[in-house]
Amino acid sequence: MMKKVNVFYDKLYYGFPIILVSYYDTDGTPNVTTISSSYTLRDMMALGFSTKGYALNRIKEVSDFVVNIADSSQIEAINFCGKNTGAECKKFDSINLTPVPSKVVSAPIIEECPISIECRLTDVIESENHMGITNILAKIKGRLVAESYLTESGRLKVPAFDEVLYIGDGDSKGYRFMK
Repeated sequence: MMKKVNVFYDKLYYGFPIILVSYYDTDGTPNVTTISSSYTLRDMMALGFSTKGYALNRIKEVSDFVVNIADSSQIEAINFCGKNTGAECKKFDSINLTPVPSKVVSAPIIEECPISIECRLTDVIESENHMGITNILAKIKGRLVAESYLTESGRLKVPAFDEVLYIGDGDSKGYRFMK
């Protein structure tokens, strides 16, 4: 039998895929941020942000964004985009990622990410029960997958995935690689 103990962490991330959320600033400059709180159901995307975050507030203004699934080769960009704010730097000028205009939403796709999910904001959820956290819901308008991630019949080639998972408890934190 597995013995369990109560823990009193501020957070518990038990392995969420790290994503790069790309969008255009209100002046048309491409921008990107790193987050790890996301899920999809059918044509709905849900993301969790810090309420005061620069990216969240730009997305609320522009509505369109792209969820780009990063792989282990992008760990440097993941770290840079998570530690720096778009309010103070143009991130795409500082990292080795290429913004490419989406054909279905007004947001950039990151060329180097194997999966990109194009989204349009539908709901902003803020609650007194969870101060400092904002959840957004979006309608998925398109999905792009690198050919190397697909079988000959066009289905996902699961072994090809090399996602980075975020695991942490508020103090101890780190990455886990799928491969």
